Amino acid sequence: MTVKTANKHELRTRETRGLLLQAAETIFVRDGYEGAELGEIAALAGRTKGAIYAQFKSKEDIFLALIEDRASCHRARMEKILAASTTVDGNMNALRNFFLERTEDQAWSLLVLEFKLFALRHPESKKRLQTLYAGILYRTEEKKLADILGAAAKGKDAISRAVAVQTLGPVISALVLESQLENHLLNKTVIKKVANRIFDALLEVPTR
Repeated sequence: MTVKTANKHELRTRETRGLLLQAAETIFVRDGYEGAELGEIAALAGRTKGAIYAQFKSKEDIFLALIEDRASCHRARMEKILAASTTVDGNMNALRNFFLERTEDQAWSLLVLEFKLFALRHPESKKRLQTLYAGILYRTEEKKLADILGAAAKGKDAISRAVAVQTLGPVISALVLESQLENHLLNKTVIKKVANRIFDALLEVPTR
């Protein structure tokens, strides 16, 4: 089987896309979606504004591409961490560490906030947003998560593994954002402690 290698043009295109997304993250985090300007993204990436339009149709397009790229990276990171473990307890600890890492990621928390505000303010983009959400949510993966983390408890008050995992991300992002306004009580150490407690509660980990 012949493996096709990328030519110089393809490599250049990938490099440009990566630089644009990296610059876009900086600008969207700093200025928000509404305040971000494509010209500033291009300048920060060391490219022309035309380079953006060669890769993306609009500001909305590059913004959603950025969210999709970063969400995919987070998911790949989580799956890589889990793949290194061979037991349910090991998987649970690996997942805990993954979410605790997220408490350090202020940029992602701000991007998540901007994404949700965008979704609420741009109902005309609902279809694309639903497609994007379908690719990053865990709502159809209960069996897979149960195999990794052990089956969820039974009963009317039980929380499924999919709901637990999906809830952890937004909750941690909210804590990180809150710490930017109140960093005396909610410092990094406290946020990690709170995130640990929430993890234990949602995934019903026995008290250690």
